[in-house]
Amino acid sequence: MAGMQGKHGNHARGTASGAYRHGEVHQIDGKRVASPEYRSWQMMKNRVMNPDGKDYKYYGGRGITMDPAWQDFSRFLADMGRRPSAELTLERLDSDGPYCKANCVWASRKEQARSRSYCTLDMAQAQAIRRLYATGEFTQKILAYYFNVTQAYISQIILNRTWR
Repeated sequence: MAGMQGKHGNHARGTASGAYRHGEVHQIDGKRVASPEYRSWQMMKNRVMNPDGKDYKYYGGRGITMDPAWQDFSRFLADMGRRPSAELTLERLDSDGPYCKANCVWASRKEQARSRSYCTLDMAQAQAIRRLYATGEFTQKILAYYFNVTQAYISQIILNRTWR
């Protein structure tokens, strides 16, 4: 049993897809622990290549691809580098574009939330919502209608829980 063919490629038994070879997965207290970059790479591949994955429909299922060179973790790491901070995760600049060097950066969750395809507001609009609400002439429900978002989202903006 030197190796086996898995659903998504060749895997040497117990090697986490060759991760030990890259030094990205270590045994700690009997458990495999992968580097943050390796976990990001694995999740990216799962999103675009695994039709059984829970997020596939939002990525591979709608045509999002990845640079074929990034099949090799060392190429991904060479292009993206180490994650500069623990608060950053992999983001595509163009949410309809592929995972590739020209379209990916390490970004905070806050930055990513603002660039989601369903996020229709920007900072100027959030500030306008706060100003309009402060006049007392507009309810949250009316602002939600005007800005085409939910009343709950308007509430989060007014309370400075988002778009700060």
